[in-house]
Amino acid sequence: MAITTFAVRQFFQIASEYGNFNRPASTYVVTGSVSRLLIDAGRSNLAADSFTMNTDQGSVNFTSGGTAGWWPSPSIETTGYGVIVGGNDGFANSTPDGRVSTVSCWGWPASEDQASNDAKFIALASIVTGVEIATTASAKTNLQSRGYYYQYPKGYQGQSPGTGPGSDS
Repeated sequence: MAITTFAVRQFFQIASEYGNFNRPASTYVVTGSVSRLLIDAGRSNLAADSFTMNTDQGSVNFTSGGTAGWWPSPSIETTGYGVIVGGNDGFANSTPDGRVSTVSCWGWPASEDQASNDAKFIALASIVTGVEIATTASAKTNLQSRGYYYQYPKGYQGQSPGTGPGSDS
């Protein structure tokens, strides 16, 4: 269960230093304890995507060509993956195209029942955080307090409403 990239769902981290902001068109926003992630919901040409947002720091331009950018992850709609995403300001991950991202993604394939998905989620959260975790509640707390986000496969408890199909927490 190492860091993996996937071709479908896309995240873009907005560091906490920007404060509040208005989300750009065709995105969802997930707020964590350290940073916020935009989730693509219909933007095109993400490799060259740029947008301007009004933030607490004034009007700020974000572009995928810099050290930020959209970062791929699993789609629970088509591949049945659960996912943990690191969107922490201090979390760095080198990528094949030379950028350093503060967003990285780990995934686990969906199981047939809630208990099996919970067990996989706990095991993966333990690896990601470096802490031995025993319960689903502890896994969620440990991830959130470190600035990570999680998403269960479609149809299982562990999703939060309001961020689109499949949803993220």
